[in-house]
Amino acid sequence: MTLTQPRQDSEYIAWALNVSLQCTDHSREWNIDADALATLQTLVDNAKAAYDANSNRETANHYTAVGKRESFRALRQFMSTFILALVSNLAIPNAELVAMGLPSREHHAHEPLPVPAEAPEVTTIVGQHHDITVYVMIPQLGHPSEYLKKKGYHGFVLRYRKEDETEWREVHSTSLHATLIFESEDEGRHLLLTAAWINPRIEHGPWSDELRVLIN
Repeated sequence: MTLTQPRQDSEYIAWALNVSLQCTDHSREWNIDADALATLQTLVDNAKAAYDANSNRETANHYTAVGKRESFRALRQFMSTFILALVSNLAIPNAELVAMGLPSREHHAHEPLPVPAEAPEVTTIVGQHHDITVYVMIPQLGHPSEYLKKKGYHGFVLRYRKEDETEWREVHSTSLHATLIFESEDEGRHLLLTAAWINPRIEHGPWSDELRVLIN
């Protein structure tokens, strides 16, 4: 199962809007989670408005550029998890997934990939705008590998919580990184995070050692 999202902003917003509309139209028969769908609709609307404002020469400026970048980052981050939920939702016909430009459930490999047996190496880059980007790597002969396909993993799941919280949150990604964005009031708080590889059936392997990171 592969997950290929449009790279160009104009194509991406059109694709995300179509996914949102299809899930809205079929929300009952597909058993779409109402809260997740509402979040998707809001993020798509925000990204579309920010894209339009920044595409207009009369309104485009530094602030519209920042607004577009942040709204698209939030939408892409949420989409990664939302799409995995759609693919694992058997109430949605496989043909409908493909029609929306989502991964097919039909596999042609002779043997399914097993549950990952090792934990990833995890590093972080702390931004200056309350954002933290988490990178995962494959340990290989003492050196991290940048190429996920060498091990055949589908992606990874990132589990995180603020140090004074008890509940973990999760983000799934099919690339080698994920960016978390926090509010200004979170500045100065510490974040605990750990990650694990996942296979195409969204089964995760062992968790990495926990990291403690300061939100700037």
